Amino acid sequence: MFVLNNILASADERGLKFYLVEFLAAGIATVVFVFAYLVLRFCFRKLNLDDQKFFKWPLKDWKIQKQVVMSASELQHVLKVVATWSYRLVLLLMFLFYLAVLLTEFPQTRKYPLAIAAYIKKTIIQLGRDFVTYLPDLGFVLIIAAITWFVIRVVRLLFEGVARGRVQIRGFYPDWAKPTFVLVRILIVVFALVVIFPYLPGADSPALKGLSLFLGLLVSLGSTSAIAHIIGGIALTYMRAFKDGDRVRIADTEGDVVEKSLLVTRIRTPKNVEISIPNSMVMNNHIVNYSTHAKVNGLILHAEVTIGYDVPWRQVHELLIASARAVDDVDVEKDPFVLQKSLDDFSVRYEINLYTRRPRQTAKILSQLSQQVQDKFAEAGVEIMSPTFSALRDGNALTLPADALPQDYQPGGFSIKSILGK
Repeated sequence: MFVLNNILASADERGLKFYLVEFLAAGIATVVFVFAYLVLRFCFRKLNLDDQKFFKWPLKDWKIQKQVVMSASELQHVLKVVATWSYRLVLLLMFLFYLAVLLTEFPQTRKYPLAIAAYIKKTIIQLGRDFVTYLPDLGFVLIIAAITWFVIRVVRLLFEGVARGRVQIRGFYPDWAKPTFVLVRILIVVFALVVIFPYLPGADSPALKGLSLFLGLLVSLGSTSAIAHIIGGIALTYMRAFKDGDRVRIADTEGDVVEKSLLVTRIRTPKNVEISIPNSMVMNNHIVNYSTHAKVNGLILHAEVTIGYDVPWRQVHELLIASARAVDDVDVEKDPFVLQKSLDDFSVRYEINLYTRRPRQTAKILSQLSQQVQDKFAEAGVEIMSPTFSALRDGNALTLPADALPQDYQPGGFSIKSILGK
């Protein structure tokens, strides 16, 4: 408003015709800017990036031989982001150019774009001088970065060879290759950052030093549990307690390991529930791995049944072994066996044991075993039940020592009385 008042106030000094020409030029510049904006918006909409097209050509997957490097949807997203920001940048430059032209049309505002241009020129010159001064340090940083990249590349090839069995190191297992490479890469990158940090712009500034102290304090106070989980994850890796896909029991949780990271271990239970257990908690509990020896020696599953003493134990053994052999997913190379666990008061407790190499099918195998036991015993006419006997003391005599009973004590008689009165 101040600039407009100055223009109107000086209209009498220079003449109305002069300012009419200036306003006409400003109007033409405005029309040109609006026209250029409409053309730019029309071209941007013609890209048709929302329909997976570039102008009128459909986008296709970017492939190298049969390997898809970038799918059509990903390429569409990249092109859309680039086009959107390019559109905004061009529009901003057009507006700044229009504003500069508009201000230079009037003597009262001509100094503003000139001052801004001088400031930008001075800033660019200063940045150029600083860049030239920083070139030696930049060269050192680039050399360290190149050496770091080369070392990481060599280390990656080494550990990939170990993982695939092409390179063998005594006492170093192939499944250690990937986590060890991650740790070594972190150490290499941290060492490189420590070396190049003094050569970065502003490394000696108080602001950056204060930020470094704040981040160090934040990490020290807030990452105690996270560090414990990371140490637990590293220890679990080199303990080889389990790997992805193993059927394990950790504390009271049983299921298949779906992921083992530095922070947590994820287990999917037989009920298809995924449970995340922090690695520090895994380290503090016992771990039962059902898959470790299942592929070599087989996993032993068992079930118990109680049968009365009136059934010969040899017959029970035969029926239980026949039931186990009729179950699917059992190891046919290893014979099932029966153990007599205990001789109870009214029955014998038998335990049938069978081998399997498929620990993930534990629930299914035990269910089929129960079904087969029922069928085999029913075919043989043997009842699966535990008889119970009860006794009624004749006379209901007290179970006290004789010297504790009265001399004239007589136990009460035992009689049966009909409730029908007959």
